[in-house]
Amino acid sequence: MPEIKSYSMKHTNKMKTKLCCLLASLILSLLYSTGGFGQVTDTTSKPRFISKNFYSKVLKENRRIHIYTPDRPKNNGNYPVLYVLDAEAMMSMVSGQVEYLSESYKIIPSMIIVGIENTDRIRDLTPTHSVIGPEGKPDTSATAFGKDSGGGDKMLQFMREELMPYINNNYPSAPYNILFGHSLGGLMAVHAMINHPGMFNSSIAASPSLQWDGQSLLKQVGRLEQTEKIKGSLFFSDANEGPAFHQNQLTLDSVLKQKRIEGLQHTYNYYPNETHISEPVKAFYDGIRFIYPEWFLNYNSSAFRKTITAKMLKDHYLKLSQKYRYNVIAPQDEINLVARMLRRDPKKINDAIELLEMNALNYPTSSTVLELLGDTFQMAGDTKQALIAYDKALHLDKNNEPVKQKIKKLNN
Repeated sequence: MPEIKSYSMKHTNKMKTKLCCLLASLILSLLYSTGGFGQVTDTTSKPRFISKNFYSKVLKENRRIHIYTPDRPKNNGNYPVLYVLDAEAMMSMVSGQVEYLSESYKIIPSMIIVGIENTDRIRDLTPTHSVIGPEGKPDTSATAFGKDSGGGDKMLQFMREELMPYINNNYPSAPYNILFGHSLGGLMAVHAMINHPGMFNSSIAASPSLQWDGQSLLKQVGRLEQTEKIKGSLFFSDANEGPAFHQNQLTLDSVLKQKRIEGLQHTYNYYPNETHISEPVKAFYDGIRFIYPEWFLNYNSSAFRKTITAKMLKDHYLKLSQKYRYNVIAPQDEINLVARMLRRDPKKINDAIELLEMNALNYPTSSTVLELLGDTFQMAGDTKQALIAYDKALHLDKNNEPVKQKIKKLNN
């Protein structure tokens, strides 16, 4: 097991040298932003997640990672995992959007986010070695832009063999992984989907640098067969990075449409009014919504509230489980909310009971669900089942005075 050490967010002195080197690299990249290599560094505080030092035996160096987890457990330990490249630039933006979309409003599932900071961005986020410099000319000098490039597969090996097992062993993860990358990170997201099938279920590639190494990845995609064993969802996009950069994205979209690779779903978005730097905000949102287009139920709709039944909700989560290929369990508080809504209608109180019984099976240690089930049985006039539910709730929470009073009242 790789060594993990806590990392203080206030402890910045050790990072100064590395950040200076990183800044120099990023400035060079920004000079070539129309070619799609540019990045900016996020210097804001990161209150949404913890940061750790992770020693990698594969990479033979310490890597700084950030880990975001949902505020409150909602789905019994089944959280998809979103891996974010260029975490020093992207982690705050990504975690903010995910928090809003999943915690404030259940538009997408709650998820674990793992961000990986760079140590040598050109090395780690390029799948092949290239001597072609930012100006499009060969450069074999000691300070060449791509001198150490081509370490992308080593980076993916680190993620597959060390980082992913660590996350899966220490956090309540579901068997569904998403990769998000921008620019060179976007290049890696496309590369991973094509060359490491199954490692990620979905990839979001914002402005992938498809011009890298003489368009080597584009050429590889052109040689793919329809029967390639590539499964998952790929979202990619670009902004106003220039005609050549844009044409590469159009080519990738066209080739994938022609290939119609079995098991691969893809979509492409163009943001002509955005820059290479501003585009990731829109691209990530559209990408995550492409992956999760129908996750939530529209409880705000009065028409929906009138027609919802226990079967509708159960069927919804069954379809999600089939689509994402793992057991998607409805969040406890969501079922409680729907049950309270349904039991107001005497004709639907049995639907409320059915959902709460399902909730009790999914969350067997929740006295809250059992107490609510007892209340609903009581509303339905079934005193016997109400007492059974209350007794189970009290067994889980022996100091629950309201439940004690409800049992006493029913027994009298």
